[in-house]
Formats: sequence, C-alpha cells, structure tokens
Amino acid sequence: MAPLGSFIIVTGGDSRYCPLIRELIASLRALKPASLNAAGECPVGVVDAGLTDEQKAELKADGVKVVTPPWPVDIPAHRLRNRIHLKANLAKLHLPTYFPGYDTVIWIDADAWVQDWEAIELLRRGAATGRFAIVAQFGRFAETELRLNWLFGPFARVRSILYKNASRAGLTTAECRALATRPTLNAGAYALKSDAPHWEAFQRWQARVLKKGRLFTSDQLAMAGAVYLDGLPIELLPEWCNYIGPWRFDPETNELVEYYLPNRRLGIVHMAGEDAMRADPTVRRPVLDMNDREHMLSLRYPAWARQAEKVG
Repeated sequence: MAPLGSFIIVTGGDSRYCPLIRELIASLRALKPASLNAAGECPVGVVDAGLTDEQKAELKADGVKVVTPPWPVDIPAHRLRNRIHLKANLAKLHLPTYFPGYDTVIWIDADAWVQDWEAIELLRRGAATGRFAIVAQFGRFAETELRLNWLFGPFARVRSILYKNASRAGLTTAECRALATRPTLNAGAYALKSDAPHWEAFQRWQARVLKKGRLFTSDQLAMAGAVYLDGLPIELLPEWCNYIGPWRFDPETNELVEYYLPNRRLGIVHMAGEDAMRADPTVRRPVLDMNDREHMLSLRYPAWARQAEKVG
C-alpha cells in the first residue's frame, strides 16, 4: 500500500452554514482515530465564503485554518447576485493553493458529518494511489440511473444532470453526448493528492464552463470533464463514504446505516437535499429502523447521538 502521508480536511460555507461547520468539526474530533495523535486531532481548514468576523475568530481560536480566497475566476456581478456562499463551491478546485503543505487534501461539505473514521481512511488510501477518490451517484441507492423525456415511440431526450449542465455551459455536442450517460460525481466529499494533475484539469475546465454555465454545479461539471473527457484516473468509493440516503438506523448500535443489506454503518452522513433540516436543527424526518418501524429523527450531529440514545 502506498504511504498515506500528511493530510488536511477542508470544508467551507457562509455565516448560515457555520453551525454545520462546527458540527462537522465536532464529529471529526469525537472519533479520536488511532491513526492520528493521542488527542485524535487532525488539521482542519475552512473556506470563508461569507462567515462573520466573530465566526472566523472563533474557528481560528479552535485551531482551525480559515482562508478567505479570492474569486478564482472573474465573474460579472449580475451573475453572482451577492451569492458569496458560492465561493466555497468554486474554491473546491483550488484547495492545494489555499491550504499548502499537505500531501493530500480531503474536502467534506459542511452539511455532512463523519460517523465512521474508516471513510476518511478510505479517502486517503484512494488519493495515495494517485487517483481522484470520490463517490458517484449511481447504483443500488439511486432512485433512477438516468432521466429521460419521452418524445414519441422509442425516442427520448436525455435529461441527466451532466448533460443538462454541459449543454448550458456551451460544451460541444460531442462532449455533451460523452457525458450524457455518465454518473454524476458527488463533489460533497473527495480526496486528492496535492500534486495530482487533476487540479490543473479541474481549474481549466472550471474556467471554461463558467463562461456560460451554472455557478453552483460548475465544480461537478469540471470534475466530470477532467475524469470522463480528459481520462484522468479515478477511484470510485462505496456509497457509505458519502451517503445521501435513503435513510435507516440501527437502534442497537445507535448508528445510521445503509438502507439495504449488509446495513453497514455510514462513514459520512451527507444531508444533501435536506434544506429545512440544514437551516433548523429542530426539524425531523421519517427514518426507518431495522424492522421498518418509522421514527421522526434529525440527521444532524450532535442531535443524532442524543436522539438515538432515546430511541434505543
């Protein structure tokens, strides 16, 4: 196995996401993995995409490296519309520049938290091979593999995420078709060596797709261009390394687990799509236990640990 080397875990967001950022950091520090020092600490970085001065000062006092990056690409004000939080999405493709000195950079979205450190170890191992370690949104937990708009008879229009975004970004017909049936790479959690050639490719694609394309999904489209069109190597990790549902929990272990057998405990719990819950920690949603009994639970950390104890 290739040596893993030093690493930093990076997240980011604005003032509204700061509670989630703190919860992610708390989940990391609570695990105290044996692969780190006796205190179970690991370097953590935060991309400031609209944090208040007070929030930045508190994070820095807690040992977090806070970086306020410039906009990596010139974007007209009318397209930004004061959405400074999008700076975190764009900065994802420039992390070695903002957080130098580490062999590997791991990104985790702020609306995610870590339940099992093995997910971090798998991200590190994937990156150590020189490949882009990430989870793809397809397989047994995806509701559909591909969206189609049926026209007539056997003919249909492809409506996949990558195809729509590539078309909007003005990519060539050949490029759009090459991406049409490829699975979306979930940019919510990934790892890559700091000197990997992928970063240059990400940034090159980013500059291109941002000329016409959507800002919010430009990171995933740039990653797809580097991997699927440029052919840079990828290491696809199992879904539990960046899990976005469907949800199930095991009352005996008080852990969130995969919905289907073997019901492995989740490594990274990613609340993508849970807009109300991200904004309000009191929001609950139905979650099935191992006997398909429904419970109203929060997926947030540390609320999850407290409520699971009550359910158990």
